Amino acid sequence: MIDTHLHILPNVDDGPETIEEALALAKALVQEGVHTAIATPHYNDLYPRRSALEVKERVNALQLVLDRQGIPLRLCSGHEALIKPGLIEDIQTGKLATLNESRYLLLELWNNTWIPETERVIFELRAFGITPVLAHPERYRVFQKEPERIASLQGVLIQITASSLIGVHGRTALCTAETLLKRGLVHCIASDAHGLHKRPPTIMQSLHKAVQLIGQVRMQQVIEDWPTAIISDSPCRL
Repeated sequence: MIDTHLHILPNVDDGPETIEEALALAKALVQEGVHTAIATPHYNDLYPRRSALEVKERVNALQLVLDRQGIPLRLCSGHEALIKPGLIEDIQTGKLATLNESRYLLLELWNNTWIPETERVIFELRAFGITPVLAHPERYRVFQKEPERIASLQGVLIQITASSLIGVHGRTALCTAETLLKRGLVHCIASDAHGLHKRPPTIMQSLHKAVQLIGQVRMQQVIEDWPTAIISDSPCRL
């Protein structure tokens, strides 16, 4: 599996606080079947905004430690950007990192609010050549109430969190994630892991549930084929 949403960089956001915790998370991810992952620290007002270059440097530093420890996990760099006007300018000036320096941007919405600029920001990103990858839509109230609304977001890839499928984020998020899968609207299943105790990966258990809903062929697409296209900056053949 390729994990396209992960908080593993130590002392950056609400992920691991120490290198030891980051290494423990990396080992758990490998045990869960992950061979490649994109480190996506938060890009919002709650944490210091690390530039794209700093995130890449931190990823490279952690990769060196992983390699020395013999942990077979390949790391790439990115951000999880909270939606706001001006994201294009932040990409252009090197403040905001796309996923592995590709055309794909991990985009987070507000959980309980659909800001008026949502469609405009997405349209501007698409016009600039950036494909938004929408993080955990099953946890947004707007899609919990109207899951069909996701289909109206043209040119946006949908990424659900694995643990939502086993009820970690509540019954409503579970039901919404199942609905999105059954309707063929999901392009990636990611861990969104933050540590071993705070939002652990729980990938294998979650994927066992997912394969019952979508079958093995579709499962291959959402955990390997489309994530491969993202990290290689290739078009997603939907």
